[in-house]
Amino acid sequence: MDIERVRQELQESALREFPNPERTGCPDPGTLDGMSRRRVEMTQAQLHHITHCSPCLKAFLSIRGEIRHKRVVRFRIAAAACAAAIAVGVIVYTFAAQSASAPQIAAISTTATLDLRPLSEYRGTDPRRTADLKPALTLPRKRLQLTLDFPVGADEGQYTLQLLDGQLRTLWKQNLSASLQNHIVSATVDLDLRSFTPGVHTLAIRKTGDEWRTYPVLLE
Repeated sequence: MDIERVRQELQESALREFPNPERTGCPDPGTLDGMSRRRVEMTQAQLHHITHCSPCLKAFLSIRGEIRHKRVVRFRIAAAACAAAIAVGVIVYTFAAQSASAPQIAAISTTATLDLRPLSEYRGTDPRRTADLKPALTLPRKRLQLTLDFPVGADEGQYTLQLLDGQLRTLWKQNLSASLQNHIVSATVDLDLRSFTPGVHTLAIRKTGDEWRTYPVLLE
């Protein structure tokens, strides 16, 4: 048996079967409103009257329906406000995180350029010949985004870049791709020099299949 259906049919029957046009024995509107909102305790006699008086039952059910509707509206408003607060919090957090990280990235990444075009190069890695060259290049011992402008006549293609110490031991090595930009063959590479000791080092560059070209560079 469908209990909800039976309850609905009994309610509809009560709304039809007890018209009470003279409103005999009906409580005043304020008392009925208070009982509907459970502000006033309902006696057994009042309960019997409301369930056997179609106008009072209709008014009672109408007030209860209004209460349920307001409750649903308040719940939806609260849920929407909560969702909005969460959204605002996420936006504020994201913005704060981005704002906090931007200066940090700028602080640890420095752009630098080494222009090799006007410099004399030495082919090979003989430490005696390399030591005789005076450094004309200087780099800060930081985390760098380094742009290399290759000597005039250099070709585009794949290169190997190394940083060597005074005994020509490899401290750092990376492959890079050089391309022609604004009539200059250049390449960009990320290089972290923070852990290296200051002083004169050797920058060695070799195109795939060619010999090494070396340049003294001062780290400071």
